[in-house]
Amino acid sequence: MAQNIGNARNILVGASPLFLSVTDITSPDYVVSAPAGTLNAFAANKNKTVPAFKTGESYTDSLNKVDVTTAATGAVSPALDTKGAFYRNVGYTNNGLQVTYNPSYGSVTVDQLLDTAKLFKESMEVMIATEMAEGTLENVLAVFGQKSDTLTDSGKKLGIAGGALGEAPTERQLIAVGQAPTSTTDTATERVYYARRVLSVQQSQFSLARNAASTFPVTFRLLPSGDSSHVGQEYGFIVDRVLSV
Repeated sequence: MAQNIGNARNILVGASPLFLSVTDITSPDYVVSAPAGTLNAFAANKNKTVPAFKTGESYTDSLNKVDVTTAATGAVSPALDTKGAFYRNVGYTNNGLQVTYNPSYGSVTVDQLLDTAKLFKESMEVMIATEMAEGTLENVLAVFGQKSDTLTDSGKKLGIAGGALGEAPTERQLIAVGQAPTSTTDTATERVYYARRVLSVQQSQFSLARNAASTFPVTFRLLPSGDSSHVGQEYGFIVDRVLSV
């Protein structure tokens, strides 16, 4: 006998396009927390833009429409084709996107109980991992966690920087667009993941093999924002969008 215990439309399948901020926190063009879905959410002297959510259009298409190479034209304008993009598509990926949400809890033990009486959160770690399949120098730069200014000669030369004692990893922002649960069979939906601060902090290695494609694994550590306007969304947010009904 069939049991009505679940909804298959809530099952998520499919890889997610991945976007990283074009500049990093060391650049004067970088905007701290330029959130997904917010149009021109920063000062007019910045030369990068973030497209707004558009009814009936996938956010992947909205992000891809903005030309990364277009220079600033002055005042803030809704005309996206006159502004440079704040995010760029990293291209093909392999093995999808892995999101790790890892809280750590301490415990309080009392004499009268055989088990823990109370748990309390003592630390937190959020990670996003993927493998980039396109070996552009922009992608390698992000995998290595280096500053944008180490990519020179019009993007044709990437320095392998040694860094300095006490130097922090380079901070960027990340957007991923994946599938969301659907309520009806004729409803198109998507889920947008936005991370405010991502840093490549783990070892990454890639091979140049005779009989296998080179992939570029990267694990990003997410850091929380201390801005009071981001309470409850310190690491970013996940939003489900209905594109059409």
